[in-house]
Amino acid sequence: MGELLVKALLKQSLEAEDVLVHEVLKPEPCPNEVIIKVHFAGICGTDMKIYDGDYPSYKQPLVLGHEFSGQVEAVGAGVEDLAIGTNVVARTIVSSCGKCELCIMGRESLCTWKKRIGFDHDGVFAEYVKVHKDQIHVLPKEIDLVSAALIEPFTVVVHALNPITIKPSDVVLVIGPGPIGLMAVLLCKAYGATVVVVGLEQDQKRLKLAQKMGADLVLVSDLDNSDSKLLALTDGQGANIVLECSGTAGGVNQGLQLCRRGGQYVQIGTRSTPITVDFMKIAYKEIKVTGGIGHSKLDWENSIRILQSGKVDFSPLIQDFYNLDQWKEAFDAFKNKGQTKVLFKL
Repeated sequence: MGELLVKALLKQSLEAEDVLVHEVLKPEPCPNEVIIKVHFAGICGTDMKIYDGDYPSYKQPLVLGHEFSGQVEAVGAGVEDLAIGTNVVARTIVSSCGKCELCIMGRESLCTWKKRIGFDHDGVFAEYVKVHKDQIHVLPKEIDLVSAALIEPFTVVVHALNPITIKPSDVVLVIGPGPIGLMAVLLCKAYGATVVVVGLEQDQKRLKLAQKMGADLVLVSDLDNSDSKLLALTDGQGANIVLECSGTAGGVNQGLQLCRRGGQYVQIGTRSTPITVDFMKIAYKEIKVTGGIGHSKLDWENSIRILQSGKVDFSPLIQDFYNLDQWKEAFDAFKNKGQTKVLFKL
């Protein structure tokens, strides 16, 4: 019997848009490994950076993608209590050094030597993906596979908000209504906070979605005189908590400007080039500044519990489905048409 070939979306080089669907060998499990049949996989902003040739380094050629859900297809020796057909998701990090202080503290997402699917190992824009058994999270029956494909980006929000406490009396300003910003809206509303979302004129579609998902006020920063409206809402004090999700210079500076004295600022949005900011605002207003990147095992467990509880609903975020051969249309929809989440259905 010949070796089985399956479809996968490969980024072939560092060149922009050098992507094609290829037939590759179906992966086989080594000891302690699990083969997952991918059912749904979401496009992430980082996938777009790799697609555009703007991400500094990754394995070449590379099967793209790291947000997904699926079912156990096969297991290797040493994998126990994981039945074929089980609905699962898997953490992005395949391995870390396990020895540095950060790994010992459970902060492996900050480990210099970490390896991840979709970056250092082949990812999930494929019919099958191979992961280590320790990456696996079994899905409870309350979570369907479509919603589960969005757990990974939700863990980024949960992780970033870990250091702070959000109270029903808080006014939270979310800057940037992309997928991460909209998930931040869901989580902050679950905590009972008043949520204001700010975007640009080009974000009108996503701002309307933010309102549908529970945002109390949405503002277009280049049209609505958003600063004065936010200050009016807070009796001139500014937001208790600012979640900067755009990763832009304008967003960062607006966030520091609108954060109240003694407030909390969280940088979640990222970019590959430096941003110039008025850092003295942090000192003069005694703003507590934290940042968030990646996620831990505990963040995944907490995210799954939150989704299982029914306190958040990802379904409004999902705009369309594509098969793998429609990859160009899918990337274009995410990049140019204001779609929040598009999923490959495999």
